[in-house]
Formats: sequence, structure tokens, C-alpha cells
Amino acid sequence: RPQKARMGGSQSKGLKRKELEELHKRTHFTIEQIQDLYRHFKSISSSVSDDGVIDKKEFQQALGLQDSLFVDRMFKLFDCNSDGGINFTEFICGLSVFCPNGTLEEKLRFSFDIYDFDHDGHISKKELHMMLEASLVENHMSLSEHQIQALVEATFKEADSDGDGLIDFEEYRQMVQKHPSMIKNMTISDLGGASMGGAQ
Repeated sequence: RPQKARMGGSQSKGLKRKELEELHKRTHFTIEQIQDLYRHFKSISSSVSDDGVIDKKEFQQALGLQDSLFVDRMFKLFDCNSDGGINFTEFICGLSVFCPNGTLEEKLRFSFDIYDFDHDGHISKKELHMMLEASLVENHMSLSEHQIQALVEATFKEADSDGDGLIDFEEYRQMVQKHPSMIKNMTISDLGGASMGGAQ
């Protein structure tokens, strides 16, 4: 497959100081953490095809997840330019949300966007239903169609405060504030040796 555009031209030589400083400004990582994460990126991006980007298969394997709708949604959120590969800038910016210094707002937005398939600023019952099914598959859990539908209805009954049949971002924020465990898995303190604690 054709080589994708990469940050800094030839990534085999590493990142330039200016690139490191720019990524440091855009993310919650220190220069040292970015350098560590660059080594992880190089390893992941060459695990299936050594093309300088992380494709969906490499992404899935790195996360240790099944090929599922959940992986697809996560991949699409990291692949900001929708070119089918995650370059280093996209990788670092995506991971920055998950580090301990990632803001609540960033975590809320990212998690909301996982559910908002069509990017219309709302979560529909269908979108929630699809993600619940995908999460159950990913976690080797099973609920009947009736149970899934009941969960969707209960979620909407609680969250859809204006009764329009959709959950907008503010309604989602209020629901997460009542149930902070919804985003508890959105903080990673260690990424394979690249300690995330105390990143400034």
C-alpha cells in the first residue's frame, strides 16, 4: 500500500526538537514521554506492515481487542484525517486524552464521540444500542435483546432531560457527573514503560 504522509518526513531518524516541542505544547506529555511513546509507535506501526503508520489491524493487536465495532470507533477517533492510518501526531494526540493530566472535558468529548457515529452532536438510541452490543462482545458478556433494549431505554429516561429522543453533549456530561465510573477507564497511568504520571 502507498506510504502515508508522516510527521517529520523520514521517521526512521527520529523526531526533531521542533517537532517534540510542538507535540509537547499540543498534548499533556513531557518531551521524554513523547520520545518513549515514539519508540512504542514505531514498534506498533511496524508489527503488521512497516509503513510508518498504525493501521486498524496493528491498532487492534496493540490494544489486545477483538475486531469489533468498538475497535472501529476508537480507530476512527484516533485517525483524525480519516486516511486509514494513524500517524505519530494522531497517536500522541489521541493518547493525550487518556493520560492522568487529560482534562475531564477531553475525556467527556472523546467518550461522547465514540457513541456519536454520525457526528451530529447527539447520541441516538440506535447508536447507544450498537455500542452496548459491541461492548458486550468485547467483554465476552451476553445480554438478551430485551435486556439491551431495557438498558437503552433506562439510559435515555435518565439522560434525555429535554425528551427529544437524543442525548446531546450537555445531557451526556450531566449523566457522567452522576455516574463518574462511566469514564473511569479513560485514564492510563502506564503505557508499556512510558510512565504517564505527573506529565505536564
